Amino acid sequence: MYALALSLESIIIEYLTIYFVRISPIVLSSLSITLSGIMLLSVGSIIFKNYNDLIKIFTKSWKSLIMASLSLSLGIYGWYDSINRIGASKEALIAAPIEIILIIILARVFLNERLNKFQIIGIFIGSLGFFLSLASDVPFDYFNNPNLSNFIVGANINSIFHTVFSLVSFGDLEAILSAVGFAVGVLFLGKLVKKHSSIQVAGASMFLSGMILVIFMVLSLLYETAFTPVQYLNESPSQVELLSVHRNLVLLFLFSLIPFIGSLSYVIGLRRIGASLTATIGSSNIVIILVIQIVLKELGYPSHLPENIFLATFGCITGFLGIFVIHMSDFITAKSRRYYSR
Repeated sequence: MYALALSLESIIIEYLTIYFVRISPIVLSSLSITLSGIMLLSVGSIIFKNYNDLIKIFTKSWKSLIMASLSLSLGIYGWYDSINRIGASKEALIAAPIEIILIIILARVFLNERLNKFQIIGIFIGSLGFFLSLASDVPFDYFNNPNLSNFIVGANINSIFHTVFSLVSFGDLEAILSAVGFAVGVLFLGKLVKKHSSIQVAGASMFLSGMILVIFMVLSLLYETAFTPVQYLNESPSQVELLSVHRNLVLLFLFSLIPFIGSLSYVIGLRRIGASLTATIGSSNIVIILVIQIVLKELGYPSHLPENIFLATFGCITGFLGIFVIHMSDFITAKSRRYYSR
């Protein structure tokens, strides 16, 4: 359920921001995440029937909460805006492996956690999937270019780096920035979950992240109103006009149910099957998104797929394999500890 919710959220973001409503990523992310946070907080209050822990999150653990929310708001906006630029498939292919790798590296640097052999192998495999995904917008004709081999032989390091960076778009950089935001946010959320219930931590962090994004949304709407030339405003409706349409408001509310269901499924997964298995299942969304979008395109529906499907597919499989190896190392370690403790 968690992986499916993540996949549907990414695909629907693409349709709402590019093809149908054309609502801006900052508006969609700020309002939907805020609503999802309110829903999670409501569910948490109904389940525990105790507001003391929730109050403690905002009063005693406010520093970790603010840092987690700032990082998550950066990750969420980068996620939504990257999909608007490069599509759901490529965003997931880039962000998923690099996010897990960053979490492992940050945990090693700041929390002094040791890297085992499985994690090191997984990092190398995931990195290969990441670079293959970055190059997935390079068409086959580029590799068939007879001048390419001559260029590689005669090129120096500077020209090679220039060529590599020329293949990276702004949307690719946003996907990487999104992974950085989520990775840093996960570390702070880990501190909060040790002291408070996971569902209330998820609800509080989503709500505060949404409110941070709302502030940026208001600033962007004010900028749009003040500095956009009148002729451009007449050609296309503003975001305020789009939000004044009742159908769009209903779509926005229905869409906010998806991150709510995804977060709730993640919390339930943590309790029932553990963090490693939940994260591994969730990372399968990169496969689900790519498959769904290929099917949609074959059926005649618009889908923003990478230019080179072969590289995208290979990067998808390699990236997921790297994530699987990283997370399964934790799962195997936990199983072995239980076995030897008997």
